Amino acid sequence: MEVSTEEGYFHRYAKKFRRTIAPKELEQFASLDTDRERYAFVSELKWRVVNELPLEHSLDDGKSLEQALKHKANGDGSFQQDDDWMAALKCYNQSYLLLPEENALDKALLLDGRSQALLQLGKLDQALEDIDRAIAYGYPPEQLATLWERKARIFQTKKDFKAAVECFDKTAHYLTHQSTLPTEQREAKLEELKKLTDIVYYQYRNVQKYLEPPKAPRSFQPHLDGGVQYDSSETDGRFATAKTNLRPNQLILREKPHAAALLKEYSRTHCSDCFERVEVLFCCPNCTDVVFCSGRCERNGCESYHRYECGFLQSLWSSGATIVSLLALRIITQKPCSYFEDIREELPALTASFTDKYFTGTTVHVRTIKNIAAGAIIAENYGPLYTRMSRPERRQTMASNYKFDCNCQACEADWPTCAEMNHSVIRFRCTGGAECQQVVLYDLRSDCQGVRCTACGHFVDVAERIRVLREANMLSRFNEASQLYQAGMLEHALAKYAAIMIIMDEVLAPPYRDYHVCQQGMRRCCLDLGSCYVSCPSTEK
Repeated sequence: MEVSTEEGYFHRYAKKFRRTIAPKELEQFASLDTDRERYAFVSELKWRVVNELPLEHSLDDGKSLEQALKHKANGDGSFQQDDDWMAALKCYNQSYLLLPEENALDKALLLDGRSQALLQLGKLDQALEDIDRAIAYGYPPEQLATLWERKARIFQTKKDFKAAVECFDKTAHYLTHQSTLPTEQREAKLEELKKLTDIVYYQYRNVQKYLEPPKAPRSFQPHLDGGVQYDSSETDGRFATAKTNLRPNQLILREKPHAAALLKEYSRTHCSDCFERVEVLFCCPNCTDVVFCSGRCERNGCESYHRYECGFLQSLWSSGATIVSLLALRIITQKPCSYFEDIREELPALTASFTDKYFTGTTVHVRTIKNIAAGAIIAENYGPLYTRMSRPERRQTMASNYKFDCNCQACEADWPTCAEMNHSVIRFRCTGGAECQQVVLYDLRSDCQGVRCTACGHFVDVAERIRVLREANMLSRFNEASQLYQAGMLEHALAKYAAIMIIMDEVLAPPYRDYHVCQQGMRRCCLDLGSCYVSCPSTEK
């Protein structure tokens, strides 16, 4: 794939650098054997034009106290006057993004308001996180009792009575030592808190003996099916093959990426670290180029890759560098140099095996959408599909973008597109035995009851094969799968589609229309199982 487009300065810079290389130097470069040698060669010559690289570094880009306070005021209005908690949350998010880091008190007050909106929306854990951050930013001491009481009541709602009692005690402490309430009001509030604390403590003591020990959060478990193995060849490079027969809808891989970079168009809507859509916004203290979905993701990003990328992203996005270049940058910014030194000898064997386009956050899931026989290559969908694009077009696209000739079954056999398929001819599998893989063609306009296989001579009983398909009630099964998909029962729909594929594959040989339609149904389910955003129609509240 291309590392840059012709738009932006990166391509022009690369061409200018190329013109500085003399013919003999170019011959020397062409004779180098490894990427490491090539990199060292270019690095030695980069001084010739490096000062002309217009890579700009800008700090505090986009931060604005004035604009942030306007958004906060809008959020306060939505919260207090209209009870529109979601609108208030959106305003508070925008305000938090724009607030300069040095305005700590403003951040504390903003987080106080956002925690109240989150509480009204039932987002208890996020509300607790905002309260903790408001305290850390220096929330006014005389008002801290309010935050601790809110925190206590959230824990009480979560039935974490031990934490609730501790927070009520903190509330009493700040009321006693920091509050500016009149003495009479303070004493009344302390008395009320004492009664409430006693009730919650009784609840804690009463349920403690029934509580199970808290379960640790489930850690991510990568998965590679035992039926998958890797191989390589001079012409095809590395690829995956089936060690055993694989059925449709078999999850063969679940893995976190070594590196993932978010495209510019999603940088304000999705978390830069985990790629989840941002509902409660966290951000870099120095720029507005990226957002995060939680404090954990913010810390992970700002302590690793983003501390190097911060201030450069706008310049990089305008450079014309493609996602390939941004991924290369992320690979080296997310780990220290020592990490690469330790694995230097292993790097040649760690190249990517295959990719897939179905993700939950950054996690890739690879599922089979057809039967794959043992020994067959597990082909990945690179985009151009035989159902829509002719073989010359597909191969031209693959050669241009990925630098290889595709030898999948559809390309080798030159399968027709959907528009070119002859629907009056049925492609039956030969029933002469497993060793015969010949396809037997039957014209629906024919009066014959069977067809003889040209490879093994076996007579295929067409009427019996059609009876098998009718008894399987394929149309009813397909409608059921479609209804399950429409109802959002994606795993059930996938199972239905897979069952249809298995039955059809026993009788028919692709390509044929129903085979493609069923695969498309499975693809839709996979896409919806991945990260997707459903926009709900707006209402008055």
